[in-house]
Order: sequence, then structure tokens, then C-alpha cells
Amino acid sequence: MRTAVVCALLCAATLPGPSAAAYAPKAPPAVSVTVAVTDGADDSESGKRLDYRITVHNLGASEVHGARIEQRMPATTTSVTAPGGTVEGRRVGEQKAIWRADLPAHDIQVFTARAVLGGRTDLAVSGASAAPGTRRAAATVCVYVGGSYAPTACSGDLDDLPDAAPESAGGGGGWAGWAVATVATALLGPGVVRAVRRRRRVARAG
Repeated sequence: MRTAVVCALLCAATLPGPSAAAYAPKAPPAVSVTVAVTDGADDSESGKRLDYRITVHNLGASEVHGARIEQRMPATTTSVTAPGGTVEGRRVGEQKAIWRADLPAHDIQVFTARAVLGGRTDLAVSGASAAPGTRRAAATVCVYVGGSYAPTACSGDLDDLPDAAPESAGGGGGWAGWAVATVATALLGPGVVRAVRRRRRVARAG
């Protein structure tokens, strides 16, 4: 249960949104919202059920209307339930839970989701890529406000899997690298993150 809270507004200034050429960028409105997610565990394994608790806090003095809370599940997730929300994506590695809510001033709201983990074989059968999360059970939650594609706030939870390789002192970026990847995935999509990692591997080989 390692949690990283990332200010997506800082990254939005340097990372273009998806399909930016197709429409004018729409930055998130100036609101003060935080989000945190935890499953209460530090490690997990195939077949285990993870119970996530998402806490959204409106720190501002004004109500936030129509907020969208979106959780991307770990890459090996085989099934998801989200009380009060909806689940999108049926393939392993593509599932996410979505809630929509109004956030009164200074209000705190809690959402829950459950995910069951599969193994790497589930990724292979589904045709999904071995994206971030196959050695770590990584979940990310972002809050979107005012129809913006850029998140207002993001947070993540990371559990070690049994065969997780130890993090080296000088490579891979460790926990800080995962936190950056969390925001990059939210803003650009997992395909862009995978492409960046492939380029880095090629550079190391050269």
C-alpha cells in the first residue's frame, strides 16, 4: 500500500492532451480537489481480491458539479465491481471503474471498488500488452472536473507481486518513476507510455 499523490496540473503544462490537434485543449477549472486510493495491502498475488477505498476531498468553498472519478485497475485484473459506479473495458488490462458525483464545498466522499487479479497468462490469452503492473499491481485514480480531459488530481496504489524483481539503485526509476508514469498514463494513455519505455530500452542496448 504505497500511495503517490501527483498534481496533474503541473504535468498538463508540459504534456499535450490526447488528440490535441483535433480540438482545442481544455484545461481543468481552478478547483481545489484531492484524491487518495488504498487497498490496505503492501503485496498481492494471482487470484487475490483487492478492496480499494477512494477518498475525494473538495478543499474549496464552492461546490464542484459533475466530477468524474476514474480508476484504472492493475494490468492483470480479471474482474471489477464498483458500487455506485460503472465498469468499462472487458479485456484484461483495460478495465476501469468510473463514478460521477457532485462535491459540495469542503465535502469528503468515499468510493469503493473491488478487483480480482489474474496472472501473466491472462494477459497473454487476452492479447493485452505486458504493460506496467505485471510485476506490480498498480492502480491509479484521477478526478476530472468540468469536462476536461486533463485530470485535476491523481493518486496511485502499488502492491508487490510474488515474483517482483528488486528495484535497482540506479535503474528503472523506482517509485518515483512509477509516479511519473501514473500521470503520463492518465494524460497520454498507456500506449504512449509503452512507446517511451521501448525507446529507453533501445537506447540502453545501444
